[in-house]
Amino acid sequence: MSSNNIKLSIFLCLSMCLGIGILRFSYTALLPTTRDAFGWSLSFASILGSANLLGYLIGAFLAMRLPQNKIMAQAIQTAAVAGMISLFCCAFSGLSEAWYIFWRVLSGISGGLLMILSPSVVAQCCDLQDRFKINFIGFSGIGMGVLLATLFLPYLDRISIQSAWLILCGFAFIICIIMHLLLKPFKQRLSAQNIQTKTALPLNALFYSLLLVYACSAFAYIPHSLFWIDYLSQEQQLSLFWINLNWVLYGLGSAFGAFSAYLLARKLGNFTALRLLYSVYIGAIFIAALSPMTVLTLASSFLTGLLNPAVVFLTSYTILQIYGLAYKKLWSIATLCFAATQLIGGLSFSALQHFAVTYQQQFSLAALVLLFGTLQLFWFTRSHAYKSTPQT
Repeated sequence: MSSNNIKLSIFLCLSMCLGIGILRFSYTALLPTTRDAFGWSLSFASILGSANLLGYLIGAFLAMRLPQNKIMAQAIQTAAVAGMISLFCCAFSGLSEAWYIFWRVLSGISGGLLMILSPSVVAQCCDLQDRFKINFIGFSGIGMGVLLATLFLPYLDRISIQSAWLILCGFAFIICIIMHLLLKPFKQRLSAQNIQTKTALPLNALFYSLLLVYACSAFAYIPHSLFWIDYLSQEQQLSLFWINLNWVLYGLGSAFGAFSAYLLARKLGNFTALRLLYSVYIGAIFIAALSPMTVLTLASSFLTGLLNPAVVFLTSYTILQIYGLAYKKLWSIATLCFAATQLIGGLSFSALQHFAVTYQQQFSLAALVLLFGTLQLFWFTRSHAYKSTPQT
């Protein structure tokens, strides 16, 4: 790879690591200990999770409105710094509820901006034949961020929860500096570009099919992202060792997610790989609803961790390769749908818990929704054998 491609790969990897892995998933990993240490109620902790999802939706909308020029680089740097500050401000207890809600919303906004703008910058600054490899390396950053968050869990009985948040803030600070340095050489290229996005978008049945299954995956993932820890501790009565092991496996799975999708797409083609990944995803969610068995929870943790970044990466890359210059707008629409579905799903599952719907029933519902999305994907892509080779 050329030096420019290496810089773009590292930049996208760090951006995904910060925007998704740290700013979003660190809260899930640290939530039980933070809730106990800060004295939060279960309902307020759920509100903070929804606040982050709302921020992610706002960030996706803002990213869609930005022009495709040097403003994207400035927005990325601003979002990264704001996300770092949000981690710092969530490290202290005893503050008002509005304080934590504000910073979790801002954290979500930062994540939404980074999720859309960083791949768009890469798409404009790299050659067509290099996109697949750069995006694979870049989206692996989601798993890296999740892994960083989960690495704290075995040691939370030895360090304070405040220290854990501040260490994550330190990681974010380092990432901000490196991202700033890596973006510098590409700002001039972005300044010379101003891609028009007001032309008609190439929306068709294929795009809507990808959009629908992607949104279904957002809904189906909610139970694991919101109350997996509570399920393991309250329902399955697992010890702290087994709970930590589940989260470490989740982080390891996330680290290999984009790589797995990359290998499958190279061998089978994008659509066949997506169909296979979503099919396994259904099983990974459903086995969580089966009778308590430690081996099933471990498998569910690893597979859901692996499959979330896998389908995100391959969906994003497929849209990029098929629709070219319309990628930023279409990926913004996909991310908006993903974020909106997650927000609605979070509120829906919280309501189901209020009405005493069991965890097993909620996992079953999540698997059924993803089954519907996957079946329609099979139908609309049955005549497509789109490969991951460069398109003109």
